[in-house]
Amino acid sequence: MTPQKLIVWIISLTGGAIGLFAPVGVVKWLLQTEPDEAGILTLFLIPVWCLLVVLGLLTGRRLGMLATGGKRMVQR
Repeated sequence: MTPQKLIVWIISLTGGAIGLFAPVGVVKWLLQTEPDEAGILTLFLIPVWCLLVVLGLLTGRRLGMLATGGKRMVQR
């Protein structure tokens, strides 16, 4: 694995992890304030959660590309 691919991979996964764990605080707050309504609100939060993970992955990939020179990786 080339160093560029490794850096892009690590930064991309970091962005995805941020997108994955960011809404945890919102769900915890919902469970504390409105425990009766938290279940249905969490159900509607799942698609938004998936979108945040994908956006985090894409943002991390773009930042990784910029950190390594901003050029596209060579396709095999």
